[in-house]
Amino acid sequence: MDERAITKLKRKFVTVAALSFMVVMIFIAGLIYVGNLWIVSSEINEVLTYIIDNDGELPEKNTTSSQNSTFEKLQKSDGKEDKKPVYEVLSDFFGLQGTYDTPEFVYSTRFFSVIYNSKSKDVVEVKTTHMASVDNADAVSLAGRIQKRRLNFGRYGDYYYKKSTASSGDTILVVMDCTSQVSLSKRILFLSLILIGFGMVLSSIVLRALSSRIVAPEVRNSENQKRFITNASHELKTPLAVIRANTELTEALSGETEWTQATLRQVDRLQGLIQNLVLITRAQEQDSKDSRVDMDISAAARETVETFLPVASQEGLKVTMDIPDGLHMTAEGGQIRQLVSLFVDNAIKYCDPQGEILIKISQPKREKYTIFQFSNNYAAGKNVNYIRFFDRFYREDKSHNTDKGGYGIGLSIAETIVEQYHGRAEVGWKDGIITFTCRLYE
Repeated sequence: MDERAITKLKRKFVTVAALSFMVVMIFIAGLIYVGNLWIVSSEINEVLTYIIDNDGELPEKNTTSSQNSTFEKLQKSDGKEDKKPVYEVLSDFFGLQGTYDTPEFVYSTRFFSVIYNSKSKDVVEVKTTHMASVDNADAVSLAGRIQKRRLNFGRYGDYYYKKSTASSGDTILVVMDCTSQVSLSKRILFLSLILIGFGMVLSSIVLRALSSRIVAPEVRNSENQKRFITNASHELKTPLAVIRANTELTEALSGETEWTQATLRQVDRLQGLIQNLVLITRAQEQDSKDSRVDMDISAAARETVETFLPVASQEGLKVTMDIPDGLHMTAEGGQIRQLVSLFVDNAIKYCDPQGEILIKISQPKREKYTIFQFSNNYAAGKNVNYIRFFDRFYREDKSHNTDKGGYGIGLSIAETIVEQYHGRAEVGWKDGIITFTCRLYE
């Protein structure tokens, strides 16, 4: 795992952890806000109901009987206590319930009432004794706007209202000024958002500080994997060399047989596999931008493709290059040549007989990336699972790949190179043509 991959892993961990924290914080803050809003609305609804029960007025003393009072905390029946509503339990727990039972309740509650004739809908009476800031005209005007609403209970700006039927049979509308309750809900919301933002910043700082320690096991595993590949590749070279030498000596003494030829083919195959494993390790390590220079990728790509022309000709394949002159990008020449080699070699191996291979390179105007496309005829690709094409050692058609000598490594190496240029390698199939597309950023 190179430095860029480690940085990417850290960034991904910090991002996922921070987003998870934010989602949890928003959920908790939402529950607090909604819960507070529900409790406040329930209490206001009880107050408005109490006022309506008293025909739009409040008694001078808040000491009504248990049958009429909505603020009795305990109601007894047959010697048993009735259960409180949930909002009353929560209100008691948070210290919100009980303020309406105080002597100051009558004087601190600001409301007005408008009574309408149930038939003619005309205003019968207006009561504004408990709200000095609103006169009768203002009360009728505000009540008229609220009357148009379908809900019998709700909020209108900083006011809460409730419509019901008075004891006389007329329609009564009570509007209460709840500026303090509305402001409190807004403060809770704003404070929650501020705390979420502060928590996000703080958690990001902590996560960034701990990310190196958290991803350390993954880094060690990657280092151990690369070390194992390097050591195993080195150790396997000696026995393979001995097997080859002994087999060639046997052929020199006793002549070639199908057994000795099969042994030599398997030795070649193992040596090729070892070379590819070493190539993967080197591709992951070579991620230094210091070695990148401005280069003519048109010339480099053409030279690389031309080395494969004799092989393609032997296979009866046609190779077409759509590579404009003078395409430049900041890159490492060896990586570009290796990328082109891997895709062209793959196209030759799996192109249909008498098929055509197209290599296309382009640079969109005003963009800082280069697009490499490699296409070839592949009639058997209709029902192929292309999602795993770049997985290491993955082979969709095992018999096909075995005949062609593939290891399922080349495309994985190519993807590693593309990722080092912050790009992405993709594959698609349409109308019998398979196309590999790579986008490399400078």
